[in-house]
Order: sequence, then C-alpha cells, then structure tokens
Amino acid sequence: MFDSGLVASFVKDWGYLAVFLGSIFEGEVILLTASAFAAVSGCLSIYTIFTIAFTTTVLVDQLLFFIGYKTGTDWLIRRFPKLLLAREKVFSLLNRMDVFFIFAFRFIYGIRTISPIIIGAAKIKPCRFIGYNILSGFCWAFIGCFLGYVIADVLADGSFDTMPAVLAISIGIALLGGGIFLTRKFKRR
Repeated sequence: MFDSGLVASFVKDWGYLAVFLGSIFEGEVILLTASAFAAVSGCLSIYTIFTIAFTTTVLVDQLLFFIGYKTGTDWLIRRFPKLLLAREKVFSLLNRMDVFFIFAFRFIYGIRTISPIIIGAAKIKPCRFIGYNILSGFCWAFIGCFLGYVIADVLADGSFDTMPAVLAISIGIALLGGGIFLTRKFKRR
C-alpha cells in the first residue's frame, strides 16, 4: 500500500514537518519511520517527534470534534456521500461502547479522521472527549515512537538489551493496563 522508499525519503527530506503532516492524517507509517530515523541516524530527536505527534493529533482531533459538535455531519455527507457508511459504523460503535471507541478510534484505520467529527455530532460531552482524546493521543504517539525506535534499534544492533527499550515496554504495559481499567470502570457506570 505504501512505498517504503517514498515514505523514508519524505521523512528524510522534510523531518519534523513530515511528522506534523503525518500526525494530522492517518500517519502511523510516517511516525514509525521518523522514530526509526531517530534511533539509527540520530538526525531527528525521538522526544521532539513524540511532542509534535502528540500535540498535533490531540489538537486536530479536538478541532474536528468541535466542528462536529457545532455543525453535525449532514454537510459532510452531502459533500462526500461515501462517508455515510463510515458515519453509520461510527454511530453504531459509539452506541455499543462509547468510552472504548472514543479512546480507540485513533487506532482504527480508515475512520480515524472522520471519527472525531461524528463523535462531536453525537453530542458527547466535550470535557469527556477531551480527557480521552489526550490519553489516546499520548498512547498513540508513545506506541508509534516506541515501535519505530525499538524496531530500528534492534535491527541496527541485533539485540534487545537496551535499558530505554525495557523502560518503554514497562510504561507501555502500564498505560495499556490503565486504559483497560478505566474502560471497565466507566462501563460499570
């Protein structure tokens, strides 16, 4: 689906701007590639990549949420009728498991960009969306940076014994456990 040489070239040529643009859209491949560059060549900082990815994805999804909250989705469906099916899928997922979906939409390929608009149109309380949006954005940026960095580091060194990798795995497991705990807690309510 993606030409890996083209993505690598884009990230190499544009650096942090590529990370910014990738974080606006479904840019996991760009995030992974930039993180790999940070591990192997050191031409990019993993901390800067994380900060850009986290901040951009949270702010863009928050903006899209408020657009949906204020305007609904009818204007979008009139302009792009093929999105009707995506809207129905998102509404269905929201009705069945709203907390989990608000947290997880960022990880679902194909509906990531439209989901915050539809969540807003569903009149989910803004403060509820903000909290899950920040948590989800943090997890998305962390996982993307972690995977790209560690995979490139392992491929370059041939070993998986670095302390940052062990620490990152521990934090990732804690975040996943916390997300599962919160989801179950809100489901009980």
